[in-house]
Amino acid sequence: MSLMEHDPREIGGYLLEGRLGAGGMGVVYRARSVSGRQVAVKVIRPELAADAEFRARFRLEVAAARKVSGAFTAPVLDADADAPAPWLVTLFIPGPSLGERVAGQGPLAPPEVRRLAAGLAEALREIHRVGLVHRDLKPGNVLLAEDGPRVIDFGIARSAGETQLTSTGVAVGTPPFMAPEQFRDGTATAATDVFALGSVLAFAATGRGPFGADSSHAVGFRVVYEEPDLSGLAPELYPLIIGCLAKEPAQRTTVDALLRVIAEGAGERTVQLRTGPVAPAVRQAAAAPQAAVTPTAPSPLAPTPVTTGPVAPSPTAPAPVAPPGPPSVPPYLPPVAAAAPVGRPRRRRALVIGSAVAAVVVAAAGTLGYVAWQDQQRRPGPSALPSGLSCAPAGKATVGADGMEAALVQQWAADFGKACPDDRLTYKPPSGNTDDPFKYANASAFANAEVDGAAFDTAATDQQAFSYGKHCANGRMVQLPVTVAPVAIVFNVPGVTDLVFDAPTLSKIFQHQIETWNDPAIKALNPATVLPGSPIDIRVPAAMSWTGYVFQQYLSKAGGWPFEVGAHWDPVMKAAPGTTDASIPGAVAGATGSIGVVPLKDVGKLYTARVRTGDSDVAPSVQGAEVVAAAGTVETSDSRVSVKLDYQQRVKDGYPVVGFGYLDFCERGGGSAVVAGLASYAVSGPGQATGESLKYGTLPPAVTQQVRGVLAGLRSG
Repeated sequence: MSLMEHDPREIGGYLLEGRLGAGGMGVVYRARSVSGRQVAVKVIRPELAADAEFRARFRLEVAAARKVSGAFTAPVLDADADAPAPWLVTLFIPGPSLGERVAGQGPLAPPEVRRLAAGLAEALREIHRVGLVHRDLKPGNVLLAEDGPRVIDFGIARSAGETQLTSTGVAVGTPPFMAPEQFRDGTATAATDVFALGSVLAFAATGRGPFGADSSHAVGFRVVYEEPDLSGLAPELYPLIIGCLAKEPAQRTTVDALLRVIAEGAGERTVQLRTGPVAPAVRQAAAAPQAAVTPTAPSPLAPTPVTTGPVAPSPTAPAPVAPPGPPSVPPYLPPVAAAAPVGRPRRRRALVIGSAVAAVVVAAAGTLGYVAWQDQQRRPGPSALPSGLSCAPAGKATVGADGMEAALVQQWAADFGKACPDDRLTYKPPSGNTDDPFKYANASAFANAEVDGAAFDTAATDQQAFSYGKHCANGRMVQLPVTVAPVAIVFNVPGVTDLVFDAPTLSKIFQHQIETWNDPAIKALNPATVLPGSPIDIRVPAAMSWTGYVFQQYLSKAGGWPFEVGAHWDPVMKAAPGTTDASIPGAVAGATGSIGVVPLKDVGKLYTARVRTGDSDVAPSVQGAEVVAAAGTVETSDSRVSVKLDYQQRVKDGYPVVGFGYLDFCERGGGSAVVAGLASYAVSGPGQATGESLKYGTLPPAVTQQVRGVLAGLRSG
């Protein structure tokens, strides 16, 4: 579009060549720098620049966009937030917006959607890495260049914890691509962007948003209460989209987990997005759920304010509609806290209770409709399953789990049952402990053929493997690492929120050689912290503790732990009677001056200590545990795989208090084929993503390769 008569010819030394678009906040021009580089210049209208709130928001946009430097965003080249008409210069992206592309040429093919998903996920990872939330990801803010998509327009991006510039009860965004929490209370986190990503991908694949495009009130009602309309979506795209659209933020897949799922289709990394001419006739006929925006530059449109608060059925809102027809294959289920109920599909209902409904949605998670549909589907073909997952011939099995990974195995069993409905897998929860960690309920049940598979938090010795394998058809047991389990040191010291320990100091604390918080050894590691002279109250389980086993392994190698490493603490610990791993978080929270160790997944609101490794202090995290896990040595013996960790090795950014979780089952006989199928799900992209959502680490690629090799051998044997 040519320049209009009243348009300036130059802004900040950039020669303007034409208009790319205009909207409520300003105009976007195509321009050239002094060197001849083609750029896009976004100019705020002078009358809006006089408004302190608009100018403040623009300053935030400039600051936010400058932080982001990923390959899938449009980098900021220049800006002047103090000019009479503030302006922002970004690299010009030659290509249409996703909205223009879909309107002109129709929905993207599945390989294109996967390529689009990878680019947008990488862009969001970079945005979130610098502490930002985009808050307005939509087709108009996605440009399609020849080398991949670009995310643009950080006009309403906001740092986590930053005070927003809108009134209380008002959210900003584009309704068809907003998340439920934006309608409910205006909050936005990285998970909010993930929900928007799911909606954008659904739009790209079907040509329409999953929640419609009519009035803001009607769309908000559907987003908060109704299932997404994914009719017409290609079956293979369900794993990319359905996990993003969970109603509750905590139940959505993560960007990293999504990238792992996408990576399993590595052959599509060379797929190019079609960005050819847009046909006007087709564009007019398409139902693109966003305002017309420039296809080649940051959107100049102001975000649409949406009044939040109770989103409830009303005479003006459409009646809830039944979910669309079931997909032909089961979708990938996003991580949830507990197994979803199974039964006849029922329409979800929202219960409104007085004026407190704003933050209350009495409904199942956003994917339960699909979970229920799965029960009525035929067995899926191999192409519908996560890469590497193998459903066994129809059969049944029971798997038991105790220790740190029990919650994860329970969720895997539920998800595997949905993916392979003919394989009836029963989960046996923890029950009872004895003094010998390899002779408690779970291990004894496996050795006595009472369960077909068992999860352990350590690798079995040769003698243990021989003992357990006696009941197997060929006398041999399979052992496969399936997850990485970080352990955190937690404390409750009044006025202290951050502490650093090293292995020798921790060893002395847990031996009662260091008994007060202001001990010189602790003060040397924490010179800027005011420590009380009160006694240290050590909290450890009286019963068997797999968390303690991992912690003692670390201390024995790095801290001079004098006792034999075992799942039982040495009597010198003087554990309170009846204390278990599960009760330690509560025990520490309720005892001033206390310290204990818990799985990272159970930390909750407790303060965690950093661990000194070499010259760095590393906080407990999934990522840090994965770094240490990747440095381990993989050992194999027949169908048994284990990983040996060197706790004395200093790994940059690695959190050292970590162990591996294993799944053991018979090589032949009984329900071993079904448990092998569970193992294949556990190490698949979705299975590992579930672990990450529950604060477990993902397996290193070398370990995953070994596990899949053993499983392939079992299937072919």
